[in-house]
Parts: sequence; structure tokens; C-alpha cells
Amino acid sequence: MLRTERLLLRPLRPGDLEHLQRYATRPEFYRYLPIPEQTRETVATFLEQQLAEAARPDKKTWVFGVEPFDVGRIVGTVRITIVSQEEHTADMGYALDSDFYRRGYMREAARAVLDFGFHELGLRRIWATADVENRASWRVLERIGMKRERSLQRDKLLRGAWRDSYLYTILKEEFDSATTSAPNGPD
Repeated sequence: MLRTERLLLRPLRPGDLEHLQRYATRPEFYRYLPIPEQTRETVATFLEQQLAEAARPDKKTWVFGVEPFDVGRIVGTVRITIVSQEEHTADMGYALDSDFYRRGYMREAARAVLDFGFHELGLRRIWATADVENRASWRVLERIGMKRERSLQRDKLLRGAWRDSYLYTILKEEFDSATTSAPNGPD
């Protein structure tokens, strides 16, 4: 578990299903995600898969439920996946209930997961992608100190249409430098 000023980032639990189904089946939730239209059944399958992955001793993916202290239930998820053990690299992704947009929760959660990746998992580089039209997502990445490295042309298939993304990266030394130079980390 990870704690921030306003959030508990914790492993998913079976009791999270109702909350995941409530928001993950909304079109605005999966609009930019390369997944099929979500149903109650696909969300249940997702949760089952995540619970099974979390129990593996050799896991390479950590999915945290984002639970604001003042809400008392999850409002999103943030994930980090080791892509290469040898190169100490990982990618991250996140999704948030649209009822909780514009509160800074995902910026706070993503920053905590970067810290976890660099300082607990021993990573040296973390990357993420965001659809070129998903301004809110790439703004989160920029606010946590990630740099736009390049555009990826037609790299994601979203419900039958190829979409472009921006690739963002951050190195451990960049994260550490930004975190120590600003009172509350990079903004």
C-alpha cells in the first residue's frame, strides 16, 4: 500500500467490483483506452485477472486502487508494469472515474507510483503513452515531470480505428531531481 496526502493506493479487492462496474462501463471511461466497450461482465473479468496477478510471487504488474481518504472507496486505478528486468524499465497507466476529474487525484497517485517504481522496484526509466486527443491524460504526465519524447503513429487500435499517441518518459535521476528541488515535487 502507498499513502499520499489525500489518497490510499492499495491492491484491488473483490469488494471493489461494484465501484469498478459503476464507472468503468461509462463510455467516457474507456474512450481513449485500447479495450473493447466495457460491460459489467468484462469489468468482473478484469478484476478477477488483477486479483490472480496480484497473488503471483513473480508478478511484473502492480495495480493500485485509488481511494481518496474522504471518499472511502476506489475512484480509479493506477498500474505499473515491468517491461524489462534487465533494462530496469516499466510502463504505467491509469484510469479515473469521471465523477472525480479535475481534483488532482490522478496526478497525486501517478507521482506516488513513480516513486514506488524508482525507489521500491529499482527502476531507472518509466514510460507512458496518452492518446493525442486526451489532453487531460498527457497533462497529468507532464505535471508529474514526464517529458514528451515523441509521437507514435497509429500505435493503438481503439474499437476499429488506429489512433496516435504521445510517448512520455522519465528517468530516476530526473524524478529525484524534480522531487528534491520543489517543495511538493514536480508540478
